Amino acid sequence: MSVIDSSSENQALMSSSDPFYHFRESLEERIQVLETSISSHLLLIKTTNTSTSSEYKQQKKNIKKLLKSAESTLRDLSSTIRVVENDRTQFSHIDDSELEKRRHFVTSISSKLYNLKSSTTSEQVTQKVKADEIAHTRSQAGNLGASTKSERENTDFIINQKASATIMMRQQDEALEDLDGAVDRVGNMAEAINVELGVQNKMIDELGEDLDEAEARMGMVMGKLSKLLKTKDGCQLWTIITLTLVLLVLCFLVFYIP
Repeated sequence: MSVIDSSSENQALMSSSDPFYHFRESLEERIQVLETSISSHLLLIKTTNTSTSSEYKQQKKNIKKLLKSAESTLRDLSSTIRVVENDRTQFSHIDDSELEKRRHFVTSISSKLYNLKSSTTSEQVTQKVKADEIAHTRSQAGNLGASTKSERENTDFIINQKASATIMMRQQDEALEDLDGAVDRVGNMAEAINVELGVQNKMIDELGEDLDEAEARMGMVMGKLSKLLKTKDGCQLWTIITLTLVLLVLCFLVFYIP
């Protein structure tokens, strides 16, 4: 086997065991899915009435989940770099050049993720969603009996305000859904912590029982020694025990170690 082949195999082995490459691959897959989903979502916004389209609302919800998943993976990826930065000795196989490449990758992916997220809330998207809501509100309200220019202006103002209020309420509902999800996650974490605390408390109780049992046995041993040596002085007993252990160690060193 040549030196080049051996070097390639070693590099492949390190790559397979390096969490950076695992998170990078996972993040690249998520970004690819996100790009496809957002592209389809933006096309749907252009070609449909977002105010009444259930597909638009479902796509928007799915994209938010994909964004959160990608952002979480990006944080994991960044953490692998921080670990290397904080202990360069342990990760000496990762040189400065490789570390800089990893930083650059994280920076570029962060920028791409930011641009993807911004594209879903751009001014063009916002104006289209508002125009759809105004059109839907107008179709429901009609002209409200307006006949003069002043009345029509008042009608337009009312419709615009109602559409804006509807959009705001929809955004608040989405924020509440996100908050509800966060509360559920915190609740799950608290439950897991509670279970872990229960396990730890049980282990502490078992350790206390073992210590009590060991202490009782030691008391019995000390009692028997005191009878054998005809002394109740604890210091003398511990001195004898220590000297005995030292003697055993010395015998072991003399007879078993060349």
